[in-house]
Parts: sequence; C-alpha cells; structure tokens
Amino acid sequence: DKFCQSCMIPKDHELFKQATESDGSKSELYCSLCYDQGHFLSPEITSAKEMQEFVKGILKEQGIGRLKRWFYTVSIPQLKRWK
Repeated sequence: DKFCQSCMIPKDHELFKQATESDGSKSELYCSLCYDQGHFLSPEITSAKEMQEFVKGILKEQGIGRLKRWFYTVSIPQLKRWK
C-alpha cells in the first residue's frame, strides 16, 4: 500500500510518519496522524465520509483548490479502515 489506509496520505509525503501498534511495532497500514499505539487518534471520525470532510478541511486551509481536494479524497471509502 502506498497510502495511509485511513486518510490516504501518501507514504512518500513529507508529513507521513509510520504509526505504531500497541506492542510498539510499526503499523504497516496507518500514519501517525491517524493512529498511534494501536488506537485511532480521532475516534469521533467514524465513517469514510467524515474522514473525507476532515481531510478536505485541512486541504482547504492549506489553499488547495476544490478539484484537487476532491481528487485527494475521492478514494478514501476504498481504504482498508472504511471497508
């Protein structure tokens, strides 16, 4: 997988840092912005749609245009966390 399986941040992005599992091992699925020590960091986000809106908000704050925000979030429902 080339993306965090929760928020879709690319693993080669400068903000990506590999998360950890509860036993301290590295998570193969999630970034540290979403997941750490075996737990999701934003438990209030319970659906792919909510994650899409959350990520779109962050991208909007960064000045990313509407079309790119859609492009970066359209596949979030296909990620392992949301299936």
